[in-house]
Amino acid sequence: ASGAAFVEFDVQVTGDGVPVVWHDDLVEYGDPANPTRCAVADLTAVEFQALGALSASGKCQQLSVVRKFRHAGSTAAAVAAEAEAGAASIQTNEIGEVLTSQHRRWCCEADDSFPTLQQLFASLPANLAFNIEVKMATPHDLAVTSATEVNRVVKPILDVVSRCSRCNGGSSRQVVFSSFDPEVCRALRAAQHQHPVLFLSTGGRDWHADPRRMSLTAAVEEAMSSRLSGVVVDSGAPMAAPEAAALARSNGLKLLTYGLENDSADWVLKQQQLGVAGVIVDDLQGLIAALTAANKG
Repeated sequence: ASGAAFVEFDVQVTGDGVPVVWHDDLVEYGDPANPTRCAVADLTAVEFQALGALSASGKCQQLSVVRKFRHAGSTAAAVAAEAEAGAASIQTNEIGEVLTSQHRRWCCEADDSFPTLQQLFASLPANLAFNIEVKMATPHDLAVTSATEVNRVVKPILDVVSRCSRCNGGSSRQVVFSSFDPEVCRALRAAQHQHPVLFLSTGGRDWHADPRRMSLTAAVEEAMSSRLSGVVVDSGAPMAAPEAAALARSNGLKLLTYGLENDSADWVLKQQQLGVAGVIVDDLQGLIAALTAANKG
């Protein structure tokens, strides 16, 4: 209904091998002032989904999920709000959005339980394509993820995608894989050739021990050497390193971007001129309206 061709979401794998949809490195629940923290890998699928159901129902505050939420509005306004609240430091997420310094209880316009990947395949229309980001909750000072951990995550996800593509007409759904972890990208590419694999990169904005993650040029070179389909980078990277963007295009790689700047119609149009093939945005309807108005003008 919104006009999106793809929906992008993060998938992690529980301790008992079930792929579930979850973005954050940890699941935090209980007292917002002193939450209990655990990794998705430390929960069973039943435990993970129970936390979501209890949060949605509001029946058990002791097990209600909490998290730090992004501020609405401009970055400057968010920084000012945190300063006024007495925050000791400004915290941001992986795409640069300013987060609240204090945890808050999970609260959405329409709450629901936390889904598994298989449930998403079953519940969403087959003509909506999936961009499945394989999320690895590994520390930034770990240069290379172990093959054991990569296989623990990649195999169950591929099993679900393969199984669901053979059920209920699911073969018509387009699936793209992506990950910030180059070892995961290599494993996805080695295990199958049906679905494209894209290497996600901050373009060096966030430090990581793996040099492959530290620049757009390094990301392009990794995608080329691993025979990936393309790279997805912070939206400022193509402007900061146009030569790397040109290298990606000249080698047949798709270049996509994510980030707050992609809510700007002017910047999206500029990226199109730079050869960017697609953008990941939050305010899709607002961006479509702005692009429509810009084209009419």
